Amino acid sequence: MVHRYRTTCSQRRNSSNVLFGVVDTLQGENRRLSREVRRLQRRISDLEEELEERRISVVEIVTENWQQDERYSRLVVERNRLRAHVANLENRLRNTRVERNN
Repeated sequence: MVHRYRTTCSQRRNSSNVLFGVVDTLQGENRRLSREVRRLQRRISDLEEELEERRISVVEIVTENWQQDERYSRLVVERNRLRAHVANLENRLRNTRVERNN
């Protein structure tokens, strides 16, 4: 059995108020969501800025480490070259002394 309710003017007004209440609630929710979106967008922007700063820092550190490695490699090569040169000079000196003694 289906009931048909009659609405009075007062009920219609209250119904209208309910609709306005729903609209107010939805608008409030939209404002809250908009604020949340703006807050998250600012956070994303801050994180991107921090990431860029850290990327630059990492690049500088990697570059510095690479330069230190290069310097270390050059020093090792120069040390080995000088050791070989000293060994050759010592051999020549020994040979010269042996020749003088003969």
